[in-house]
Amino acid sequence: MSDVSDIAQWCLDTGHKDVVMRTRRPHLLDALTNVGLEIIEEPSDLVMWLDDEIGNSAPWPYCSASCELLIEGCLPVERGVHAIAVETDRAVILSTDGTEYRRVEFTESGSLTANIQPIAIDILDESARLAGFTLISRWIDWSMETALGSEPCHLSLFRNF
Repeated sequence: MSDVSDIAQWCLDTGHKDVVMRTRRPHLLDALTNVGLEIIEEPSDLVMWLDDEIGNSAPWPYCSASCELLIEGCLPVERGVHAIAVETDRAVILSTDGTEYRRVEFTESGSLTANIQPIAIDILDESARLAGFTLISRWIDWSMETALGSEPCHLSLFRNF
């Protein structure tokens, strides 16, 4: 189980002072600012596109010349319901009929359903390569366990050298 404080600690450990971020996590902004990180909207050395934002918008314009880019996204998966995240302040599932994908988030205040567009890893990697980025690491989730490729979700860390 992860927590927004785990994400904030990871950001601190990278040594960055500011971050461009897209997320649906209800308490992440507070967690990042509480540890001294500044959330900005101009090119940065740390860009985080979390919670399937990669299906809606491109992070590349927000990346500086020496950027670390962290993308969290769902993968195209078989029909069914798949657990994506179990965190201290929310749980997230992905439901699909094989054609349409819905992300359902359960929080203290209720639930939120969003249609998402999963991105296959090979397409994500090629988009990153074309933008000048190299894949550094890929994890299942914030536990930082190495992704095997069969999980419904992933975190991918790219660097722009």
